[in-house]
Amino acid sequence: MKSMSTVILVFTLSFLFAGFSQAADVLLLGDGQSEPQVQTALENAGHNVTTVEYYYNWDGLSPDPNNFDVIVALDGYDYGYQFDPAAASALDSFVAAGCGLVLTEWTAYDVYSDYKGTTIANLMPAYTPDGSYAYGDTWTVLNTSHPLVSGVPATWTDSAGFSIVTAKPNTTVVIEGSNSNPLLSYSNENGGTVVYINHDMTYTTPTINSNALQLITNAVSYTSGCRAAAAESVSVPTLNHWGMAVFITIAGLASVYMVSRKKGLLKRR
Repeated sequence: MKSMSTVILVFTLSFLFAGFSQAADVLLLGDGQSEPQVQTALENAGHNVTTVEYYYNWDGLSPDPNNFDVIVALDGYDYGYQFDPAAASALDSFVAAGCGLVLTEWTAYDVYSDYKGTTIANLMPAYTPDGSYAYGDTWTVLNTSHPLVSGVPATWTDSAGFSIVTAKPNTTVVIEGSNSNPLLSYSNENGGTVVYINHDMTYTTPTINSNALQLITNAVSYTSGCRAAAAESVSVPTLNHWGMAVFITIAGLASVYMVSRKKGLLKRR
């Protein structure tokens, strides 16, 4: 009975200290220049990233969006292009299924200029009424406890370009700039969570502000529950690397203890 109790204790402690795997499978649709920095930031945060260099070359089929938790569509350096119609439809279906989509600054401008079409316009949490934009602003966090702003200061200055946008109804604005201009907002109106980061990536400066990169990694973590939620009902928890190491260590110690205890019992006999 004591041996059985030891085994149960080992498994309990292993799962207690191991936790669940937090890695998301991310499809990164690049703008021709910003994607290497974003991919590095996401991979450093533990996510698995598959990159398409130009968002306008993705056909919505390969890579298959069903293999991902989140799609990040960069629209900064190479803006002013349409999504393939099948890709736009795939993004719409992806969000409708409860998955996460992260969009960046020039998407609002491209929607206004009729480059992105009504499907993308409907997904956007915000819009630009007149196509106005500017460069360099102070980013001010409205809710410092929100997961989307984890690891960033309450305020900072970023020289990147941004659009002058209006948040749609039922959109949550987490960061504002001058004149209450939304710089980070999100919406759940279309099923999954769509996050809009009003930042032009590498269009204005060759290096993306580290806080903007942190916002992208936060957005991926915040919106990556769609496939994981479906899997929870049919699978057991997955140990991450640290969890597996802890499990093996505790299991080994328990084995040594049980062998030593058995030897002790034999000596008594």
